[in-house]
Amino acid sequence: SVAILGRARHLLTSFDARPGEVLIAAIDLRGRWHDPHPFWDASSALCHTEGAARLRGDLDLLPGIAEDGLSRAAKDISMAGLLGTALMLAECSGIGMTITLDDIPRPDDAPMERWLSAFPSYGYLLTARPEAAGAVMARFHGRGIAASVIGQCDSTQRLDVTWADEKETFWDLARMPLMGCAP
Repeated sequence: SVAILGRARHLLTSFDARPGEVLIAAIDLRGRWHDPHPFWDASSALCHTEGAARLRGDLDLLPGIAEDGLSRAAKDISMAGLLGTALMLAECSGIGMTITLDDIPRPDDAPMERWLSAFPSYGYLLTARPEAAGAVMARFHGRGIAASVIGQCDSTQRLDVTWADEKETFWDLARMPLMGCAP
């Protein structure tokens, strides 16, 4: 569970992704595996004054994106991995998504199978109107964080994935809810 105290003018929620928006993955690739676990650690080496300031600045990107109206929906990539997190975001928003696996930012030496189940210390999925996607990604790029459009939101209530020339349905929320949190 999470408790947050503070004030916000705009929020990024799991409930506001809409068909027609693009899905953006923003992940700090400046890290290493925390073997033997599926954790991608891009923050523990930053436990000094300059590192703490960098981490605070990286986290400040998200409220700025929300306050500037560039995105309404986001979710941190959690223990469910990138696809599981995308599925939770889609279910909570009552939408579907198609994700192109080749477009997901990942370290050069990370096998796709391992990366899809990774829990990055700094990793987010955000949705944005296509015309706002460049501005969202530029904010992350400006801080050295990898960000790219990895998919499209639609109204199918399915999470479809493409890799190379193949397309498969990863999950059909209309047939089997994941968390039961659909609107």
